[in-house]
Amino acid sequence: MTLVSSADTRLPVTVAGRSLPAFGSTLSFWVTDATQLERVDWVVRAWIDAVDRAGSRFRDDSDLSRLNRAGGAAVEVAPILIDAVEASLAMARLTNGLYDPSVGRALVAAGYDQPFDTMPRVRSDGARRPAPAGRWPEVRIDREAGTIRLPRGVSLDLGGSAKGWSVDAALDLCWVELGAAAPSVGICISAGGDMAVAGPPPEGGWPVRLAETLDARPMPEDSWMTLRSGAVATSGALRRRWTMGDREAHHIIDPRTGEPGHSCWRLVTVMASQCLVADTAATAAWLLGAEAPGWLRSIGAEARLVAEDGSVTTVGRPAMAPVLQPAQANPERA
Repeated sequence: MTLVSSADTRLPVTVAGRSLPAFGSTLSFWVTDATQLERVDWVVRAWIDAVDRAGSRFRDDSDLSRLNRAGGAAVEVAPILIDAVEASLAMARLTNGLYDPSVGRALVAAGYDQPFDTMPRVRSDGARRPAPAGRWPEVRIDREAGTIRLPRGVSLDLGGSAKGWSVDAALDLCWVELGAAAPSVGICISAGGDMAVAGPPPEGGWPVRLAETLDARPMPEDSWMTLRSGAVATSGALRRRWTMGDREAHHIIDPRTGEPGHSCWRLVTVMASQCLVADTAATAAWLLGAEAPGWLRSIGAEARLVAEDGSVTTVGRPAMAPVLQPAQANPERA
């Protein structure tokens, strides 16, 4: 999904935004007062750099890489990584393990062993033996000592929760930075299409186009939603795909099998009060297939699910498509 350009007539001229590469995708942010753009820019860039240094699976010097190499020993890590891992474990509990941060080895076995933008799309080597996950309950965090211990033979990948968690945290940091000096400024942050907002929205709300890819050209039949509070995220296996030997692979691992998952859904869009919840619930719902609408109702989420044949199923308000309204905002960001 994409927020309409800040130059579009759907947004007031006072709205300003920027984009930068992050999380193997694009991170964009907008403010309703252009005079505050530089302050928000500084906060967002510093935060994304800190998250990358702590939690990137593709940096040998990151805390996460050191943890994954530790062979079951406790490793002292930065508080950022402890926060990120705790958030991922909370989402594993919420989704009954359908989101599972312990899929690191399964991703490598499926061929996702380097940043996607540098990874060959055709791998001559066949898929390695699947590596089922499910060992996330064995991860041990000692906040007092500042350590994390993984079970032997397990490595973490936070890709399924890190974007949503980082968006939530970045919004909170920006809110603190602006503080009493600019209490009426609204902020919108999108990481690869996982989006959340804080503060007063622009007149008419933040216009969001639901698209299969961030760079998809606008089409007359596109669906739109107006985001006034809370968060929205979309999951699907359309974009990050490659070939391993004679098999197609993608980045959504089913932890029950350790292999790239299958689904009856083309795209799943979830609205929630937090981007972390929307992000992980969308992925879990994609993996659940036909059971997804019932599960999403059970956790109180609103959603729009697009089947492979193009038919749309909505969860929540029946008038959700094509104009969607999100759940209530986090009170801390109201």
